Amino acid sequence: MADYIRQIDYWFFDLINQKGSFSFGDIFFSNITDLHQSIYFKIIVIPLFIFLFVKKYKRAGYTIFLFLILALSFSDFFGAQVKNHFLRPRPFENSEIMSTQKSPAGGKSFYSNHASNMFAFATFTVQFIPVLKIPTYILAATVSYSRVYNGVHYPSDVLAGGFIGTLWGYLFSFLTIKVLQRFHKDIFK
Repeated sequence: MADYIRQIDYWFFDLINQKGSFSFGDIFFSNITDLHQSIYFKIIVIPLFIFLFVKKYKRAGYTIFLFLILALSFSDFFGAQVKNHFLRPRPFENSEIMSTQKSPAGGKSFYSNHASNMFAFATFTVQFIPVLKIPTYILAATVSYSRVYNGVHYPSDVLAGGFIGTLWGYLFSFLTIKVLQRFHKDIFK
């Protein structure tokens, strides 16, 4: 059964990384995969989300943003621990498959921290700003897809990462709501 699942994973990987490759995709997915590291993300997106949380929730918006940072930190830390436990080689390190690496990657493959962090971000954010549901989940799915397209993760890595990230997002949004109910009762009127 495990071999059958692995072969399905390899088949989908080949479909996306090899057969689904196209020149615009090589440029687009190489840039989107590490979007969070770009200077534009740091000077536009981070202040934008602080602004959106504060605009909607006043002073409590800073607490919400802090919990978002905590959710992403826990997601990233936990993912690193899982990778160190499973030690799954990256697709480009696997001689059983054809793989074209199109972006840098370090460490091991299972599971995708990019997918986990992006789905934690999306899930957390939409609990407080529901109107952002579609764009944040599209962004999370696009970054996750880019990890397979770029040859640095298997589809199962991004599916697991997305699932775990969604759990982190729900957990930290739940904790945030509990803190807000205790210390910022005025926003629940």
